[in-house]
This record gives sequence, C-alpha cells and structure tokens, in this order.
Amino acid sequence: MPPSKKGKSTKVSSELTDSVSTPKFPGCIRCVPPSSVAITIHAKPGSKQATITDLNDDAVGVQIDAPAKDGEANAALIDYISSVVGVKKRQVSIGSGSKSRDKVIIVEDVTLQSVFDALNKVLKDQ
Repeated sequence: MPPSKKGKSTKVSSELTDSVSTPKFPGCIRCVPPSSVAITIHAKPGSKQATITDLNDDAVGVQIDAPAKDGEANAALIDYISSVVGVKKRQVSIGSGSKSRDKVIIVEDVTLQSVFDALNKVLKDQ
C-alpha cells in the first residue's frame, strides 16, 4: 500500500502561506480593530525640534519641542504625529501614559502599512 500524502500536502500549503504572509512590522506599531493603529512611543520632551529618533520593537523614540508641563508635550506630540502620518489632529489621541514618557498613541482611520511607511520615511530623511 502506498504512503498517505496527507502530511506532505499540509506542509507545502503552510510553507506557501508563510512565504506570502503580511510584511513584518515592529511590535511598537499594531492594529486596533476596526480601523485604528496603536503606536507605542517613548517621548523625550524639551528638545529643540520635534523628530523621530528611532524605531524598534519596544517603542518609537520621539523628541518633542515642548516642555513636559501642563500637557504641553502631549499636545505637541499629538500635533507632530498627526503631521507625520498625514491625518487630522482629532484622529490622534493618547490611549495611555498621559503622565509618562512611555505612551500609547491611537491613530484612527489609517492602515498599519501607511503608519509604518510614514514613520520610516521621517526616520530615513534625517
């Protein structure tokens, strides 16, 4: 009796799906259903200019050109992220960490790919 081909066919199909899978994004950028993206940010307030310093699995490093008092840095961060991603300020909000340097920013009505591309473009243009 010939050997069963069940094992081979599942291996081949799983190999095909792995090679065609979605691109890998850093862990600091993740999808929030239905159409939002959460970005983990390590904020560095009090800089001379607002810019993205690094992008890794833990967080996106962002220098902010406002002091960390009375919510000025949070407002500047929301303004900067909205300009980088290309959305209106009302689509960007702080999900958590409003009194911490480590924050989660929620951007509404965007795709994961568009946020990653926008952040990466700013990082490479420096």
